[in-house]
Amino acid sequence: MADKKSILIAEDNASNYKLLEAILSKSYNLLHAWEGKEAVELFAQHRPQIVLMDISMPGMDGYESTREIRKLSATVPIIGLTARAFPDDEQKGYDCGMTEYMTKPINISNLRMRLEQILKA
Repeated sequence: MADKKSILIAEDNASNYKLLEAILSKSYNLLHAWEGKEAVELFAQHRPQIVLMDISMPGMDGYESTREIRKLSATVPIIGLTARAFPDDEQKGYDCGMTEYMTKPINISNLRMRLEQILKA
């Protein structure tokens, strides 16, 4: 792949990030933020094509980070990643500007498929 797309992964859990890195790094350029404020800063600097946003992070959480990124880009796809599977949490994700919402543990093949579909659009 000559021109790899960039993905910003906002994830404070090292194990979760390492898993995503292992499955995505061959196909995509990855940026990693450990917390929400850093995610917003990295997005502003690098303008990745997609964001994978953990919801529960120290400091600025994934909902607030998404709202801040939406001020910079109304169109970048933001996929919320969370262990919270309650409908109210999912709705809160959509309300703050997330494009999609996936519950952990993430189905790897579904994630890959969705990334390919989103980035081809």
